[in-house]
Amino acid sequence: MGILILSLFLNGIGLGLVYAAVAIGFSLVLGVSGVINFSHGIMYAFGAYFFWILYGNIGFWPALAITPVFVAIIGFVIERALVRRVYGLDPLFGLVITLGFATAMEEVIRMIFGPAAYSVSAPSFAKGIFLIGDFAYPQYRLFIAVMAAAMLAGVWLLIDRTNFGAVVKAGMFNSEMVGALGNNLPLLRTSVFILGAALAGLSGILAAPIWSIKSQMGTLILMPSFVIVLMGGLGSIPGTIIGGLLVGVSTSLATLIIPRFVDIIPYLLMGVIIYFRPRGLFGEQNIAE
Repeated sequence: MGILILSLFLNGIGLGLVYAAVAIGFSLVLGVSGVINFSHGIMYAFGAYFFWILYGNIGFWPALAITPVFVAIIGFVIERALVRRVYGLDPLFGLVITLGFATAMEEVIRMIFGPAAYSVSAPSFAKGIFLIGDFAYPQYRLFIAVMAAAMLAGVWLLIDRTNFGAVVKAGMFNSEMVGALGNNLPLLRTSVFILGAALAGLSGILAAPIWSIKSQMGTLILMPSFVIVLMGGLGSIPGTIIGGLLVGVSTSLATLIIPRFVDIIPYLLMGVIIYFRPRGLFGEQNIAE
């Protein structure tokens, strides 16, 4: 039983870090642009599908490097063609237009690749089992946890230690004032949207060999990510990481205790946290502000 609990706990950490990697891009876009970007989940799906196509032809590492670029380009097109039109309007306008796009793209994926799920094998260097005494754990699950943690650390350093990050943080509190002070606000919003799309694409790559690749995978990741943003606090990287870990570990361990109610665990956690801290664990503003 102890080995099973440890295995589920480690699974939860890996799952939580992937959730956080998706959610941080969602949070940054929402904070800077005020748009509830429901196309973020489809970027995650695009990452997985592009990786699946490229992996068999050019190998793991080249596919890992190229795929986020493709997804970032799609993010750029979406921001310029759709999202830019709703800046400064009610957040529901952004939600509706991005949700409509994501729904359409999910159907396009289903038309091209069919409704069947696809699997991707783990790379050869991470196919083995990690052994400590009687405890065995897949090396690839450890690999995705490390990669997701590295992604989050990179974003943290970018936002916390660079001039670009300082402008992004200022834009989360008052983006119009950032523009009034001479910063290129449209470029800032576009850059953050592209960054969020790339992070979602990378997360889709990491998840591909663990969870099957299917057209609805973007929808399945979207709501947990949104919940994590609300739990952690808008624009807070530490809050997003902690929220992701809470969701990942709690849902993983719940499969052992209350497997029929696993899907509601994130929403119960969010309800409790938002009740006591309406701005989230580390947030300094509400989404509506």
